[in-house]
Amino acid sequence: MASVRTRFLVGATALFVLVAPSLVQAQSAQRYSLQASGIFVGVFGEAYEGLKSGPGFEAQFRITPSAWSYGFGVQGSVHSTDDPNFGDETVTVAGIFFEPRRVIDVGSSQFAPYVSARIAFLQQSLDVTINGTQVTADATGAQFNGGGGVLVRLSPRVNLDLGATYGLINFGDVEVDVAGVGSTKLEGTSGNGSNLVLRAGLAVGLR
Repeated sequence: MASVRTRFLVGATALFVLVAPSLVQAQSAQRYSLQASGIFVGVFGEAYEGLKSGPGFEAQFRITPSAWSYGFGVQGSVHSTDDPNFGDETVTVAGIFFEPRRVIDVGSSQFAPYVSARIAFLQQSLDVTINGTQVTADATGAQFNGGGGVLVRLSPRVNLDLGATYGLINFGDVEVDVAGVGSTKLEGTSGNGSNLVLRAGLAVGLR
């Protein structure tokens, strides 16, 4: 009986030694990393009324102490409008975010899927010139998204990150500022909406 137990322990130890490196490599190899990504934001609901889906960019600093990692960053996207009166003018949606992730161990040293959440504080802004007068309109809101993706190892320090999230946002009332006149808040212009964000980027480990 003792010899069976001994062989079992030896075998289990050997298996762990062989598999453990791949489990570690499936996650971020460095504790700190920087990531830059291109994004495409699909917009829906009254919060984005009159806006079309559009491209954007995000950058983040990520800390990876374990299977969990935590990202802090900035994001922005540009959206054209459905209103012909605005011509080629675009609306910018930009702000800051916090994104926790949890890597799912699939025993691979080449890729690792993950689930994620995101809390963001964004500002929707439009700058136009009407009859020679500069007019700025903006509204701020909070966004809550959930989703996931996959990390693909390209080198010991570089990962390809492919992901998608879906979530909800609520913008406050629009504040309009007219150059030389002043600013005013348009009551009743707040709204709820949703968005689908597709992401592709590179994460570079620092150390």
